[in-house]
Amino acid sequence: MASVVRSSKYRHVFGTTAKREDSFENLRVATSAWDSNFVTANPKYVAVNWAASGGGAFCVVPQALTGKLRGDFPVFSAHQGAVLDTAFSPFDDNVIASAAEDHQVMVWRVPEDLEEREEDVTEPTAVLRGHGRKVGHVVWNPVAEGVLAASSSDNTVRIWDVERAEVRQTLGGFGDAVMSIAWSPDGTQLAATCRDKKLRIFDARTGRVEHEAASHTGIKGSRVVWLGADRLATTGFSRTSGREVWVWDAALAPVTRMDVDTSAGMLMPFYDAGTRVLYVAGKGDGNIRYYEFADDKLHFLSELQSPEPQRGLGVMPRRGVDVPRCEVMRFYKVASNSLVEPISFRVPRKSESFQSDIYPPAHAGCPALSAEEYFAGKCAQPKMVDMEVIYRDGPLIVGSGAPPVQSSAFVTVSAPVSVSAPVAQRSAPAPQQPTPVPQQPTPVTQCPVPERQSPVSQNQSPASQNQTPQRQSPAPEPSELISLREETARLQLALTQAQKAATDASTRERNTQQQLDDASRQLSDHEQTARKLQAQIDAGVSADQLHAVESKLQAAVNDADSLRADLDRASMQAEEYRRKLEQATNKASEHEKTSAELQKDLQTAIQAANALALAAEKAVDNL
Repeated sequence: MASVVRSSKYRHVFGTTAKREDSFENLRVATSAWDSNFVTANPKYVAVNWAASGGGAFCVVPQALTGKLRGDFPVFSAHQGAVLDTAFSPFDDNVIASAAEDHQVMVWRVPEDLEEREEDVTEPTAVLRGHGRKVGHVVWNPVAEGVLAASSSDNTVRIWDVERAEVRQTLGGFGDAVMSIAWSPDGTQLAATCRDKKLRIFDARTGRVEHEAASHTGIKGSRVVWLGADRLATTGFSRTSGREVWVWDAALAPVTRMDVDTSAGMLMPFYDAGTRVLYVAGKGDGNIRYYEFADDKLHFLSELQSPEPQRGLGVMPRRGVDVPRCEVMRFYKVASNSLVEPISFRVPRKSESFQSDIYPPAHAGCPALSAEEYFAGKCAQPKMVDMEVIYRDGPLIVGSGAPPVQSSAFVTVSAPVSVSAPVAQRSAPAPQQPTPVPQQPTPVTQCPVPERQSPVSQNQSPASQNQTPQRQSPAPEPSELISLREETARLQLALTQAQKAATDASTRERNTQQQLDDASRQLSDHEQTARKLQAQIDAGVSADQLHAVESKLQAAVNDADSLRADLDRASMQAEEYRRKLEQATNKASEHEKTSAELQKDLQTAIQAANALALAAEKAVDNL
């Protein structure tokens, strides 16, 4: 029976590595062993973790500045420890967050004169303090402006309000260090993998663990990424160190499990929600496999193979791809400690017109909610832009100084992109009661919104709609009936306002209680930190000395481990020598015993010879 080839628009997607002159050379990429991507990108810049001495730094390079970077190019340097992760804001291409070993998260604004600048950038716009240990990952909320999630080795994930520089929620319950975090498409949930081999989904605003499940059983780390609204994918290792990819539903029930290979490097997953293609790249090898996710299955499309291993990968947002050349994905590969190569994935098409079938709407780079609205319990879907605008005008730059986009370019979506059967839309933590009174949407700075119908036509209550033809009727109405209707409308409005006030009060009460709980936890953390600092002050040891002592202690521990290994080897050799000595002693004893017997035989022979000699002498005398 002939096999059936599965139909797909992306079955022939192929990847191409950029030429040397189109890559970024003469970099100093950090050599940290932390599981990080090392590079991140947007349509305007590429950022890499920098190998800096005496602190931490990262470098932001304009997209147009390919080739060899000048040796004195400015870096962003204010961290006291190595920078472990960076992330550009999805709503402003000039804003970037960094996480480091100094327990801090910093938010920066890229200066406009970066290419001409000679001195380093040393002043962040915000410093987020509160983590107890090094901060390993930072991820921006895809819907709300200024909401940032940061994971730390203190076994917590903190949700920050960047504008206020304060923690709005702390996610706990982890049994070990957090390995990766990922926002849901609507920004209400946060998925996290942990070294305790469990996958968790949190309500990001209440801090409640909604779902928890045992994940990959291997001792190495794992990563997580959302596949639309109700599916997730994780990469990790089996108990026998085989690399694998698992697909989960929204309740963390396993849907698909796939073995990849037995290589040792971490698998880095990247999902394109528009094309529904999952890219899986291996750390330490040069392979990038990609699968189309449909019908709850991962359908293998192809694989990009390269002899150059990749230390990390960054991905370009879809609003920055080259649409006229049918590019659907672009990676930035850390090929060595000094080179970052763009890798373009394209659909082979000969037509020069816009290919609408392979370009569904993309994230527009405009927030749907403010931070206050988000933490107050409001929900919204990401704002989307028609990719034909990018085909016509080029990559979409967002943020301050970016050219405005016509409102007709934006596309309204009613629910997140889902790859399975529709699921019920999640409600916000604060209950939202319907109201017949039209409400004006909260304006967002520098963010044009799609044209909408009049609020009266959209939000008008059924009662008011039934009254409209009566008001337009030419027949006169009694004044008492008119007054009664006006009074009814006024009472209905008052009731609606009272219900809304009660709901807001209940929300504020819950938020206040949550803030009190957070403040109590922070107070406990501060007290513990104060006790540690006091102990350091009493000991008269400075932070630099502590770092030096820690480094020396770590070196001593390493030396002790090496000496212990040498001692074990010497003990084994000594045991072997002792065994050989015992064997030699036994042989010597046997030789001594044999020698004594031979000596006795010799004495007997000598005595016999003497007797014969004496007998011979007597015989001679007799003769």
